[in-house]
Amino acid sequence: MKLILVRHGQSVANANKVVQGREEGKLTERGVNQAKEAGKFLKENYKIDMVFCSPLARCVETLENILDQYPIEGEMLMSKLLEERDFGEYSGTPENMIDWEQVNMDNKTNEEIGMESLEDLKKRVNLFLEDLKMEEPQKTVLVISHNEILKEMVTKLTNSKREKEIDNAKPMVFDYDTECEF
Repeated sequence: MKLILVRHGQSVANANKVVQGREEGKLTERGVNQAKEAGKFLKENYKIDMVFCSPLARCVETLENILDQYPIEGEMLMSKLLEERDFGEYSGTPENMIDWEQVNMDNKTNEEIGMESLEDLKKRVNLFLEDLKMEEPQKTVLVISHNEILKEMVTKLTNSKREKEIDNAKPMVFDYDTECEF
């Protein structure tokens, strides 16, 4: 399977360097342009058979702008598995005010402020990737999601160290082996 991962275009929170988490958010003008450029690139290079998108507004807006350039005819599905990590009370906080090492620790404090653990995020990514194995292996699938989800997907797909950040609206293409392991 050809798997194309796209992070949403730049959001207002991204531009202001604020943690967004599950808050909806809107794209900046730059984010809209990034999404349209991604749409042009995808149209020129791929025939997309299916789209999975996070239901959060910044991803839906990214998809709409991609579709403006490339009217994909394949099936389009919203998946809560692709929603950004829930940062709980950290949502709305400037990024430079957060100890990111602490955020990724599985501890009672993080749980009490409503933050999704990194382990739970990994479980969602694994479930999504396993579910994809039920699709036809010759399909080209576009996934529109968020920084934390995509960092984990790239780590899993490449067996490499976790990325620091995924670029906004820059398509990343992978050959995904959908052979089911029994």
